[in-house]
Amino acid sequence: MNLQLSLGHFSEVFKSRPQGFSVETILNEAIYDTRNLNNGSDKIFFALHGKFRSGFSFIDAAYAKGVRVFVVDKEVLHQKEDACYFVVDDTLEALMQLATWHRSRFKIPVFAIVGTHGKTTVKEWLGNFIKEKYQLVKSPKSYNSKQGVALSILELHSKASFSIFEVSITHPKEGALIKAMLKPTHGAICHVGDKYNENFSSASEKLEEYSQLLSDCELVFFIEDPIISSGINSELTTKVISTSIFSEELATLDFNEDLKKKNTSLALGIARYFGVVIPKERIEIRDVAMRLETFEGIQNSLIINDTYSLDLESLEAALQYQIAIAKGKKRVVLLPEEHGISQPELLKVLNRYAPDAYYFISESYKLEASIENNVILLKGNKQSWMGKMANNLKVKHHRTKINVNLSALRKNIHLLKDRIPSDTKILVMVKANAYGTGLAKTGPYIDQLGVDYLGVAYTDEGVQLRQQGVKCPILVMSPGIDDFHDCIEYMLEPTIFSLRLLDDFIKELISRKIEGFPVHLKIDSGMKRLGLDPKEIPDFIDILLSQPEIHLKGVYSHFAESDSNDEVFTQQQFDLFQKSCELIKQLVPRPFLCHIANSSAILNHPKTSLDMVRMGIVAYGVSDHPALIKQLLPVIEWSSQVVQVRKLNKGDSVGYNREFIAPISMSIGIIPVGYADGFRRSLSHGAGAVYIRGEKCETVGNVCMDMIMVNITGLEIQDNEPVEIIGKQQSLMDFSRQLNTIPYEVLTSLSLRVHRNYVVN
Repeated sequence: MNLQLSLGHFSEVFKSRPQGFSVETILNEAIYDTRNLNNGSDKIFFALHGKFRSGFSFIDAAYAKGVRVFVVDKEVLHQKEDACYFVVDDTLEALMQLATWHRSRFKIPVFAIVGTHGKTTVKEWLGNFIKEKYQLVKSPKSYNSKQGVALSILELHSKASFSIFEVSITHPKEGALIKAMLKPTHGAICHVGDKYNENFSSASEKLEEYSQLLSDCELVFFIEDPIISSGINSELTTKVISTSIFSEELATLDFNEDLKKKNTSLALGIARYFGVVIPKERIEIRDVAMRLETFEGIQNSLIINDTYSLDLESLEAALQYQIAIAKGKKRVVLLPEEHGISQPELLKVLNRYAPDAYYFISESYKLEASIENNVILLKGNKQSWMGKMANNLKVKHHRTKINVNLSALRKNIHLLKDRIPSDTKILVMVKANAYGTGLAKTGPYIDQLGVDYLGVAYTDEGVQLRQQGVKCPILVMSPGIDDFHDCIEYMLEPTIFSLRLLDDFIKELISRKIEGFPVHLKIDSGMKRLGLDPKEIPDFIDILLSQPEIHLKGVYSHFAESDSNDEVFTQQQFDLFQKSCELIKQLVPRPFLCHIANSSAILNHPKTSLDMVRMGIVAYGVSDHPALIKQLLPVIEWSSQVVQVRKLNKGDSVGYNREFIAPISMSIGIIPVGYADGFRRSLSHGAGAVYIRGEKCETVGNVCMDMIMVNITGLEIQDNEPVEIIGKQQSLMDFSRQLNTIPYEVLTSLSLRVHRNYVVN
């Protein structure tokens, strides 16, 4: 972003004159996140409100990094004398006002791309074609919300001659709202599916919103599709693109997927309309890189493998992610010598994010310096050898692995957040190795999302989180007398579930001369596990009021059957819990959090949200609730490989105890996963299955400790063939049913020896 706008311009937009500042002061960039900021001297900070955090809380952090101009929605109590504050009604609306004003300064094609699927792909491919003739500005990959579009508009500069913006419309009235800001001159509608239908009164209402966005466009493009043709406003001036027009080009690209053919034809058709015709032998279509893969590296390093695309936009996104997960560790960037990017522009981006070191390397590069405890980012594209370099730095594990999609986890948390009151706090449970996803990586990731609390079962889990740099409050649900030392040392908030435990903890605090240590009281409202009997509450209050060593931070209980259709017992529990909380509030002068709602209660009993909710397995993508089953994203994928293919003759036996005898000639695949990894022995003899090349392959014989054998008769399977255990073909719920158990048990039974890869989309 290079706005080159004076403070006077901002005063004009916000109808407010800066105090103590020259209106000639030049600002170049609008920011809302301080994590990736190095030098804020020419920046204006918008204190936007996110899902979990308010930008107002980061004004001091922005000031410390050099920012002196702020846009806020309330008065700042302790204003700096050398800072300027624009006070507005709504900071997001102010950002959009600025974008609207900035957009009005440009008389160039402004192209808007909308749809439920394929927006980013078409935008990226079209952008590659258009820049053959035009000086292009396009929105970053994920900047398609109101906020994202506003920030993207601010990227427009005086040299730009064409712009492309991706727009996501997810709710009613957004079409007109974004249109007023973006004022697109042309548009395209990509594939329209069921996504976001639940937010509209009908499927056609979503298309009406698309029509609103594009209503003033000179021309709107879309691929042949009866849903679009019949659903959009007939008053739009449209041009239909057919894949048959580009049959020769598609033949050279050798695409199999129908959607990819349509997206390519749409991008080629739009480019041709604007005078860009690329010979078919020069057309290059690359899959848009939408993910960053993170895995353990040699010398205890952490490797970020982003060797899928190499451009300034994706580099900037990867550098932002590197900062987010580094947690104070040194950051190193490796790029290929031959990168095809303007060197000054590349160095400008690198210097902006200031990694500790960056190297331009050749294929023969040998890593000589120590990278111990470093976070290494490797950038390249699919055609480069950087992927091989990433593999060389990887700690080698056996072929069975678990992919943890952290972006899916984030979206699920946001999805649940939208179902609770805006002022209700959020605790995300990360007990049992973060439900099998890996506590050391998942916990810090959730922390940086800005949730209010993390919850663990045992103190050692909380200690591990603190050692990984987690800063947010951590609730320990099952502390013991031997855990008090670590609770105090690592500022973990223990649950008090008995008067004896309370007495023991106070003695420990007295011996250390500590006062005001936060604790949470757990009340047994009917679960009959841990918890203080409601009759004991007066005794607890007497101790609390007489002992300055403790401070009551929260009171909570646990529903026994919040996922049941029978609400009677749940209501009884809730009534008893509220009565208990009211009793405590009458006698305890300081406020405290009341929380009882778990994942199921968030969905089935929204009135029980109170001050805080505890998100559990639903955040990890598991629920059969009808309102969420199509919206939740799976967080876990479990995969392996075929290590050997064996041919069996009729009568051959397989595995321990020779319990399987081949009834006919057949083929089996040997897969390196067994009951030591979580693929239980009860899945022997066809009770369990995996998927290879999309085909279900049942187990043959007994499941071994480290291996299974599956029937692949009739399939052309080779060694090293990918195997899906849990994924698109076989969900976690499906796998749980095979085991006649619940997803909780499957996730928490996944062995620690199975390597976890972490993916961010």
